[in-house]
Amino acid sequence: MGNVTWNRALRVAVLVALGAAVGWWLVHPRPSDEELIAELVARAEHGVETKSVDEIMSCVSSDYEGQGDWSREDIWRVAMQWARNSEQAEVTVQDQQVDVEDGRAVGHFQVDVTLLEEGRGRPTTLSLTVDFERERHGLRKVWLVRSVQGFDPDMYIEEFL
Repeated sequence: MGNVTWNRALRVAVLVALGAAVGWWLVHPRPSDEELIAELVARAEHGVETKSVDEIMSCVSSDYEGQGDWSREDIWRVAMQWARNSEQAEVTVQDQQVDVEDGRAVGHFQVDVTLLEEGRGRPTTLSLTVDFERERHGLRKVWLVRSVQGFDPDMYIEEFL
């Protein structure tokens, strides 16, 4: 008789836990697409400042198509060069405007980049247009950078690396 009561109590506990989990999932506020893109931009900014190639690449779409026929592999190569470089960078996004529509987004950014070498800074301001798209990663969809326009990649390498 004790086993039957224990099994029934266990079933009720499992049902209550599942109900609570589903209820939380249904009422839990989800960040807007604009907030998710802002988090992505902040993660990319942090990746550049800390020279974290993994963090930088986690922001780039597998289908990246950049200006000047740049590929995802080219971005990885530049990130690796940057990680080995002795300079540090301070990146500040001054102005951003993001328009989201149907799983795609376009962002316009004013970005101040200051490269620090031996205590001296070299400031540069970039006006970037960034295309974002949602990609499925496992069970969830995430925003990633699909392309960036607004600077000459080859000049970028010569100037900053």
